[in-house]
Amino acid sequence: PHADNPQQTPEPDANWQLKLELPQTSTTRPLGEYITEVVTPPTLLHPITLPFEANVKKLYVANYQEVSKGEILADVTGTEWIETQQKAISDVIAYRSYEQLVARKNSLCKEEIIPKKECISANAELEAMKVKVSASKALLKSYGANDAMIDKLFKELVLSQTIQLRSTTDGRIVDMHAKPGKSTTPSDAIFVIQEKGSLWLESDIEAKRIHGLKEGESVQITFNNHTFDTQILQLSPVINPENQTRRIRFLVPSDIAIYPGLRSSAKIVLKHDTLKIKKNAVIKIGETQVVFYKDSMGYNSFPVEILAEDENYYFV
Repeated sequence: PHADNPQQTPEPDANWQLKLELPQTSTTRPLGEYITEVVTPPTLLHPITLPFEANVKKLYVANYQEVSKGEILADVTGTEWIETQQKAISDVIAYRSYEQLVARKNSLCKEEIIPKKECISANAELEAMKVKVSASKALLKSYGANDAMIDKLFKELVLSQTIQLRSTTDGRIVDMHAKPGKSTTPSDAIFVIQEKGSLWLESDIEAKRIHGLKEGESVQITFNNHTFDTQILQLSPVINPENQTRRIRFLVPSDIAIYPGLRSSAKIVLKHDTLKIKKNAVIKIGETQVVFYKDSMGYNSFPVEILAEDENYYFV
């Protein structure tokens, strides 16, 4: 028909090869199919580093190996590690020696053999030395020494040539820069351990396609032979000026077996109430998409907004 509102004629609809159908309700509508990448959230990645230049003496693990929290990963050594222990031992010896002196002075002060101000001064100096010992202990801990190792050092006053690097979490090694005999710098992540947890799916989608979407909305995704319900985790607050896209991020349930780095096409379906109308029922008049509906007066046009489509239907 060339008119916006063709009138019903006496002939039956069949003579005009007209077919009437009711639109179907739908609780979903497709957003589209886009190239998507599996990404590891940074909160699941745990780098193992040292604050000093070190040399790897022995490795106990390999890349991609599963490790437990507290498990020994490597034995390392370094000049700064040795020097830090030497300073800690010196601080402990000085503190213990001065502690004995202060104890004798306190006894003499009680007997009023020496002035009390000498004891006050000596006790203040002892507290300052105690703080230095605590600082040495904190520095050793920052280097990776545990309490048992530090207690042994302070008790026996014997240096440890190596220090054990231990895992800080349960997980799997996904990056490793340690090799026997290889030196590391403080900026190196000697090991990177990935903790188990939910991953992300990220894609760049035309800004106009996701206009009106909000974080937290429910979606269904089919990706790499997996179909699962999830939600929009984050939407980029900026538009890429080069291609007019926005980055969209979805949460992958932890029980879905896909792996970081995988890039594949993902079919994304929104949980929105819409109407499904067969494609051959929609025509374009000028710049407007319309369908025709029948009432007692004949056929009338009705404008629709096409939100999405699949092979057979428009979602309006």
